[in-house]
Amino acid sequence: MLPIVPVFLRSKEILQQLSSLLDSERVAFGELNNEAIVSIATEKSTLLDEMNLLNERRVNLLIKFNILDRKKPSEEDFKVWLSEQDSSMDETRQLMEDCEALLIICKTKNQSNARILSTLQKRNKHLFELLQGHNDKSKVYTSRGATRPISSKHTLGRA
Repeated sequence: MLPIVPVFLRSKEILQQLSSLLDSERVAFGELNNEAIVSIATEKSTLLDEMNLLNERRVNLLIKFNILDRKKPSEEDFKVWLSEQDSSMDETRQLMEDCEALLIICKTKNQSNARILSTLQKRNKHLFELLQGHNDKSKVYTSRGATRPISSKHTLGRA
């Protein structure tokens, strides 16, 4: 019997926690709560580090039992081997499917949060430039109707 079920169980728990954290991160972005965002980022990093260790442990176990090639371990090789096993490996198959589904959900949530973060960063940069008067779009009309840039001496950032 291959002792890999505990690794998949812990991976599933971590992915569920990560999914919940990604939901919390999205809420923190909406509330612009910097402390919560930093705290969540630290927790995410910790979970991802643990997930990497579990993956290394899983690969080492599979190599030890000669399921994966030592020089070139492949996830596909493991999936093929697992599909060829009898019903005693059903729990492992189910756990692997659950983990893959959770991973897809986490990736989607993370990409969504990255887009939100990018939008917030662009907005903050634009507001900062407006305050300092460095924005290329900050122009005023002259008495003749032409436009010229606003002098940085006449901005809120210099007041």
